[in-house]
Amino acid sequence: MDRYDSLILEIIQDYKKQTTDKSKIRLRSLETKFWKEVESHSEMNLGQGRVGERITNLYLKGLIENKGGYGLTRKGRAQLEAAHQTHA
Repeated sequence: MDRYDSLILEIIQDYKKQTTDKSKIRLRSLETKFWKEVESHSEMNLGQGRVGERITNLYLKGLIENKGGYGLTRKGRAQLEAAHQTHA
């Protein structure tokens, strides 16, 4: 899992924290937030983003789920927490 994958997990987690109605983030919103973050960080390369492929891989690895929108699984939350600890 690289920083782009971690970014997707962070966006999903932040969305959940910011909403009070427990709704999950939709694909369009997830992609928009992802690209805005990538564009704002000069060390991130737009060509490496491949957001659709990354979302699919995270889903197949069991890190995110899609039930009326995207959310983190227990495994995804643990992976994100581990990624934060290694970068701290």
